[in-house]
Amino acid sequence: MEDIQNKFSVWRKIQYDNKVGFFPIFSDFSKKIPKLSTGAISLYVFLGLKSNYKTGTSFYSINKLSIIFDKSPRTISIWIKNLEDNGLIYREQKRKNGVSVTYLLPYK
Repeated sequence: MEDIQNKFSVWRKIQYDNKVGFFPIFSDFSKKIPKLSTGAISLYVFLGLKSNYKTGTSFYSINKLSIIFDKSPRTISIWIKNLEDNGLIYREQKRKNGVSVTYLLPYK
């Protein structure tokens, strides 16, 4: 057991020392999990990892996300709605079928 814990500790230090980006998921997120589909959770983690770390913004169209996740645009739209309905993201689309700005929202 100690060996496994040590591996994690070493891995975490290497990641930190190499300035590898990360996305924090705070403990309050656990309250959201029962209300989210597994796909929506995956999308949220992806957006968190790809968002600007200062502003929480990212720029992905539904079509691009459907390619990344190998899912239909309809499935991606359902995941996005699930995240929006639970107050985790806000999306703003300037043009129909264009790239949207996705904002990560603070949660409690």
